Amino acid sequence: MNGFLRVLMFIYSVIIGIFSVVLLYGLFDEYIFSRIISPLPAVVSGPVSKYVYFAVLMLLFISAIISISNSITYGSINRTRLRKTDIGIVDIGAGAIESIALNAAKSAQVGIKSARCHVAPAKNGAIKINLSCELYSNVEIPASMAKVQEKVKKDIERYTGIVVDAVSVKVAKVEATTAKVESR
Repeated sequence: MNGFLRVLMFIYSVIIGIFSVVLLYGLFDEYIFSRIISPLPAVVSGPVSKYVYFAVLMLLFISAIISISNSITYGSINRTRLRKTDIGIVDIGAGAIESIALNAAKSAQVGIKSARCHVAPAKNGAIKINLSCELYSNVEIPASMAKVQEKVKKDIERYTGIVVDAVSVKVAKVEATTAKVESR
């Protein structure tokens, strides 16, 4: 979903949320409806219709909250990637893709002490991989991280069949090593 649609969905959700809160307020102040819309006080005055009205409004309010949270968190790839085969469907979760990326980064043998990974969606069903690494000292960072990028991209595409649009590597920390002096 592009940025414009996300903003539009967010605005729609806020409007629905405000509308449901105002209507919910009508349960406690019956005169608000006479000032806004005249037929609604008849709906909330009946004992059974009041509960139906409350249920519908709660459903609207909950759907607005879910819609707002989905529009905010849409950038993350929480859903699985489906691959159809002749005999069924294969689900590949974001956690599995992250594990493959971390294993590939560590198996590149370029001095990675620890790493964290985040997978995000890209255009046309592809994904973006963001790695944050902590390195040992005496590592040639540009050449080593280029090797990690190539290995991560190659391994994810080989093992999952999902196209990798970009692999971003951030070197968060370089571990300082101290020289050990041994006595005889």
